[in-house]
Amino acid sequence: MLKEILKDVGEFSARHPFLVIAVVLLITVFMAFEATHIKKQTSYEKMLPQDLPAVQEIYEVRSEFGGTDVDMIVVKIVPSDATDKVTDIRDPRVLRAIETLEENIRTISGITKVSSPVDVIKELNGGVLPNDIETVKELLNKLPENERYKLFNRDFSMLTITAFTDVGGDEKKNKQIYEQINEYIRETPFPPGVEAIQTGTPALRAIIGKLMNESQAITTSVAMLAILFIILLHFRKVTSVLLLSPLIFALIWTGGFMGLFGIPLDMATSAVGSLVLGLGIDYGIYFGSRYNEEREKGRDPIEAASHTVMYAGSSILASAATTVAGLLSLTIAPLPMMGNLGKVCGAGITFCCLLTIFFLPAVLVIDELYIHPILARIKKLIFK
Repeated sequence: MLKEILKDVGEFSARHPFLVIAVVLLITVFMAFEATHIKKQTSYEKMLPQDLPAVQEIYEVRSEFGGTDVDMIVVKIVPSDATDKVTDIRDPRVLRAIETLEENIRTISGITKVSSPVDVIKELNGGVLPNDIETVKELLNKLPENERYKLFNRDFSMLTITAFTDVGGDEKKNKQIYEQINEYIRETPFPPGVEAIQTGTPALRAIIGKLMNESQAITTSVAMLAILFIILLHFRKVTSVLLLSPLIFALIWTGGFMGLFGIPLDMATSAVGSLVLGLGIDYGIYFGSRYNEEREKGRDPIEAASHTVMYAGSSILASAATTVAGLLSLTIAPLPMMGNLGKVCGAGITFCCLLTIFFLPAVLVIDELYIHPILARIKKLIFK
């Protein structure tokens, strides 16, 4: 029963290759559009089960009291060869620069509160900053020692500006705040020997988002090149690269699946590209090897393709089914991102399997009946 169905599928694909490719291309265009709707997720609370009391409480606190995410700008002394370099972070030049930076940060949408030692010093001095460091020291000496060391470190080489945000799980807004603060830091006229660096939860989330994109691009590219090299080494034919075509389309479809069903790109799903390539290429190798065997038996490309689907298709389906079953077991994991990984990888492997059985025969037939003759003619003309 299954072999008959597979034989019919193989024959249809082999006899109507251009129609099959047109259908796959149409689906791919749709999936590529849906892939543009994928959202990144770096918010820690979103990575946890949403029914946990701790997670629900953080949402309630955010709703009642505003921002719960703390962004910090560390201002510290660094080595410098300038003659007028700063040697004490309490230097009024540093404090004035921080005052300017604070004022700018307060204008950013999503920032609910900004504070730094500058606010304390101004309060002690009637709302204005002193013009000399000695006055600053005198003002700070009025504070209890334990309070003083909450404002600066022990050797007065570092202080922090604290900014509360209400971005929550809004990745776009978080990135905008991170970039805007960095821009204001660059624009602030800090004196020689001082630098400011943004850190804290929102900043780390923005960096994680950037690194996820870079990691996905790098790992997928390296996996693709490694697989390409191994395929060329195994089949010893340039056109064997066509065995990768189901994988390329499967990756686009997987991205469309994520966008269509609202599955975010997180620390787990960012590895999907290389996982799908590594697991899905098996089906192309099985199919290509069996197709070559059928051609060696003297069958024409159409017959060889339909026989390959009929005899290798059931093994490919069984292999894909066991892989998908294992991956879908991740969906019962307590962590949502593990469940997302299982769903996306399972979908990716399913797409690899279906495209290998339905799409690859059409590609191989077009290669042998149309591409090979054209290349042979070109070769003749060149080496005539």
